[in-house]
Amino acid sequence: MIYTSTLTSKGQATIPAPIRKKLGILSGQKVVFDVTNGEVVIKNQAKLIDELYGSLKTNIKWNKKRAYGAVGKILAEDYLKTLPKKYWPKVK
Repeated sequence: MIYTSTLTSKGQATIPAPIRKKLGILSGQKVVFDVTNGEVVIKNQAKLIDELYGSLKTNIKWNKKRAYGAVGKILAEDYLKTLPKKYWPKVK
């Protein structure tokens, strides 16, 4: 499958409907961009987290909302590391 999308002046691109459907991405959901060797792979964040469930043995009860929040925080922190420090949010 090869599709094209136009990048807006804000750096946004629409993921074509057939790709969203195949990945199970719904409006408002998060996606993960994995950049390796100059190529980008887009993954459904929800499915990525769900696939990890059960991969490690623990006595901690699975809390989907907390898991999504933790992954979102890590992704945001990783993104901030790519920005010059002058753009980092001010924390009190």
